[in-house]
Amino acid sequence: MKFALCLLAIVFSAVALPAEMPLESPDELDWSKITPENVYIEPINPVKNVDLPESRIIGGIEVAPNSVPYQVGVLINGASFCGGSIISTSRILTAAHCTIRASFVEIRFGAHIINQNEATQVRITSTNIINHRSYNSFLISNDISVVLLPSAVTLNSRIQVIPLAPANAGTFEGARAFLSGWGRDSDASNAISPVLRGVNLNIISNAACRNVFGLVVLSSTICTSGTGTVGACNGDSGGPLVVDGVQVGIVSFGSRSCEAGNPTAYARVTSFRNWITENAGV
Repeated sequence: MKFALCLLAIVFSAVALPAEMPLESPDELDWSKITPENVYIEPINPVKNVDLPESRIIGGIEVAPNSVPYQVGVLINGASFCGGSIISTSRILTAAHCTIRASFVEIRFGAHIINQNEATQVRITSTNIINHRSYNSFLISNDISVVLLPSAVTLNSRIQVIPLAPANAGTFEGARAFLSGWGRDSDASNAISPVLRGVNLNIISNAACRNVFGLVVLSSTICTSGTGTVGACNGDSGGPLVVDGVQVGIVSFGSRSCEAGNPTAYARVTSFRNWITENAGV
């Protein structure tokens, strides 16, 4: 089977400050210089997108403040940004391509306007990160990691744990899913969205996703349709894909153009339940 695979951009920060150094406050941090993380795959059969732009994270719907209480922001080495989810009071789930070179991360809980010092925000810095040992940056396989917090976060109406899909939950093909994140709000933007956005997506078969991206779509991948110009963009990496209140995916990769109508691919949570249990106790 012929397929073309091109990793066009995997941008990691070269900054590695000592973990004990305090991070800059949002008023001092230049968010225009924070890199929104993502992995690009050149589609072998790009979708011919003739739809008009609808609701999407890029240029899409701002969610009600603190209405996605399991969502966190992950600031990596004080220089790049991903999303993540709260899977216990002391464990954060995100993507390995976000944290594979991290010296430390700052987790931002209870945030809506991520670049402001909101009264609802709680921030915890950690240097204890477990990346999947078999993560492969070329094949984009095993793209999952866990951040272990040095102290438990206090749960409230704005900070909540998201349940994980069990290993025997099935494929979720045809299900309606919800994706949230602070990813770029347009292809023209170089910075993340200041406010949390969300979008409803349709989960498609792996066969349909593989037709676009080729053999990088594995059984441990889950994909959503990009029809209608919907999906994730840079900075949404590591964020949660949720079906009926249960997390089923972790944002992994997409095409270079977020508005091209191609699928978004995620690490399939059901494929990694044993790994999550072993490394996060969940």
